[in-house]
Amino acid sequence: MGYKMRSSIPEILGINEELSTPDVPVFEKNLGKAWGYAKMDRTIEINSKLDDNKKKHVHEHEMEHVMQMRRGEAWYDNNNVYHKPSLSEPVQVFKRVGGGFLVNGKKMETGDPKNPIEKPVYNKTGYYAK
Repeated sequence: MGYKMRSSIPEILGINEELSTPDVPVFEKNLGKAWGYAKMDRTIEINSKLDDNKKKHVHEHEMEHVMQMRRGEAWYDNNNVYHKPSLSEPVQVFKRVGGGFLVNGKKMETGDPKNPIEKPVYNKTGYYAK
């Protein structure tokens, strides 16, 4: 006699099947006030408390960050955030501080639309988290 699972594997793992792709899984978690994150392992975390429409906007935004990482335009580690706007420009290094990083000596939040990594993404997706 076989065993029938009460829920699916994606449900157990917290994966959003609709938004996930084979190479970029999307996990839903309670992220507090944050809407989403693109991680260095090329996964995306989306706040499970958002409605489906906002989740789609967050997914589009965070996929752009995944693409930035794949192209070598942006990446991060525990200490710094790195940005290379174009092939001809040097890598910019921003020191991480709390929930953000230092840009020209001033703390800027990670999701701020004015920060150098977010600005091109917001310009492309045209949607600003409120």
